[in-house]
Amino acid sequence: MIPRSRVFLSHLGTRPRVVTPVLMGQMARPTISVGDALAASPGGSGNLLALVEIRAGRDNEVFAQEQRRRDMLRWVAGLEYGGDVRRRLGVTLRMTANAASSIRDAIAETEATSLVLEWPTLESPRRHGVSDLTRHLLPDQGTDILFVRSNVPHQAIAPRSILASIRGGPSARVVASTAATLADAYGSGLTLVHIRTDAQHPDRSRREWESFEQIVEEMHRPSTMVRLHHHDNPAAGILEEAAGHDLVIIGSRLSPSHPNLLVGRNLLRIVRQLPCPVVMVRPKHVSLPDSGRSVARNGQVA
Repeated sequence: MIPRSRVFLSHLGTRPRVVTPVLMGQMARPTISVGDALAASPGGSGNLLALVEIRAGRDNEVFAQEQRRRDMLRWVAGLEYGGDVRRRLGVTLRMTANAASSIRDAIAETEATSLVLEWPTLESPRRHGVSDLTRHLLPDQGTDILFVRSNVPHQAIAPRSILASIRGGPSARVVASTAATLADAYGSGLTLVHIRTDAQHPDRSRREWESFEQIVEEMHRPSTMVRLHHHDNPAAGILEEAAGHDLVIIGSRLSPSHPNLLVGRNLLRIVRQLPCPVVMVRPKHVSLPDSGRSVARNGQVA
């Protein structure tokens, strides 16, 4: 029986340092696998921060707390890795009455710059708890946040082919960097796609395409596939391009007027139709100096 506890990851090193909060249970393994892959980047290392929650009532007794602590350690020890995969995460266990506060402490202690969270789904038995945790952490804006969603619970993410959707702006660079890091860790093929729509102003389309071209040039990855996809609906274009890929990486909605809104309804509807795992990247700096111009360049999703 899985204890009611939470598991978190932190990634250290020359690459963006990542802290990944995930609920123990069916979605923990996919999220941990992404944190493990990030820790595999050159010069990187990682830490699995297991938080055992202290609850009110009889469960707050010392014996009950100790039992949950042992259950957590057994659960972490039981995580399965393939024969050719090396576990890259150290383990830290803490008792906590406030998960969000403990995550912030871990971020400060490890100087983490990125955070990896389980993306709550309608099917998740703990979606309300994950959503509440997300609402507490989003306003911090001190870390990039990666949300991991998978249709295959209890199974590590191990893609052979990764698709990253790039629109333009600061968010796009974080999406591209994350995609490249994961592709190197997994040994995956990488495709960068730019979805162009005629529904927006031509100047905006031009700026987004120029930004996309610059990002591709800066990455210096000749083996990376680059695609331009025309579609009236950018979200639907992502769905079409996702066919044949094992992992899709997208950017979060960037709106200074709604900084806590992660994704628009249209894109969320499309994400639910994707048969493969999804990683959504929320860059740390949501509000930019010239907010009007930033929205015009970035659109709803990177």
